[in-house]
Amino acid sequence: MELHELDELIIGLGIEPTDEELEELCEAFENDFVNNPFTVNGLNVKVISHNSKVDGFEEYPETFVHLITRKSKSGHRVFDRNRANRVHWIKCILQNRDEEEVLCFKHIEGNGAIRDYYWYEAEDFLVIMEEVTPDYIIITSFYIDDNYNRNYYRKKYEAYLKNQA
Repeated sequence: MELHELDELIIGLGIEPTDEELEELCEAFENDFVNNPFTVNGLNVKVISHNSKVDGFEEYPETFVHLITRKSKSGHRVFDRNRANRVHWIKCILQNRDEEEVLCFKHIEGNGAIRDYYWYEAEDFLVIMEEVTPDYIIITSFYIDDNYNRNYYRKKYEAYLKNQA
């Protein structure tokens, strides 16, 4: 699939998904990452497949739950339809990472982890990966929904470019 062909998976997905919608989202996730494995830069793209500990999502794989939820102000993870409805974008973005529409950069996190960022800027969607040899683990992905975060990631990208010069 091409980047410009990406669209929301479930038209009209609400704030509280139905069981059927969750199943459809999980099927898309499993189709991309479990049933059809692929590599990026020679590394196997991997997900954490044991069941999540997040309330209400215990029957789903940990990475999947992380990709469809976000941390709320109270610290609990809650369903995020903007993330969830783009779960099928992750593989496409990774496979099209060399396209000019995808901004790729590395960032050293506060804990010292070196993570790779793939930002499909035109659609404000970011995928974060980490190399854990011999695998490439999906850390998270999300829709950038405000200017504060858009500027935050733009600064990270520009700092990376500056350090490459």
